[in-house]
Amino acid sequence: MIIIKNNREYKAVYNCNNSVSDYNLVLFLRKNNLGYNRFGFTAAKKIKKAVTRNIIRRRMKEIVRLNEFKLKNGYDIILMARVNATDSDYKSLEKSFFKLIKIKKILN
Repeated sequence: MIIIKNNREYKAVYNCNNSVSDYNLVLFLRKNNLGYNRFGFTAAKKIKKAVTRNIIRRRMKEIVRLNEFKLKNGYDIILMARVNATDSDYKSLEKSFFKLIKIKKILN
């Protein structure tokens, strides 16, 4: 799994205006023409405690790590956790992830 680390690259994906959301997550998507996927993970600042934000980010990373092979290649994908994600467990976050991926039709 390749992580997007550069702030400029995050902003490029955000400004692409290609996003979809549900109760727990927001998925931002942009073609990267690299032949492989790059991922970014963020959590809303409205989630007050850093510990909680980090737990949610770690869960999202694990979901992507286990299911990365199911996705089409050539995209920059950013997952942002909403405030509602603090009440969600791993399974409901995974369900949200697949729901958003299916809507964007990047599932193999």
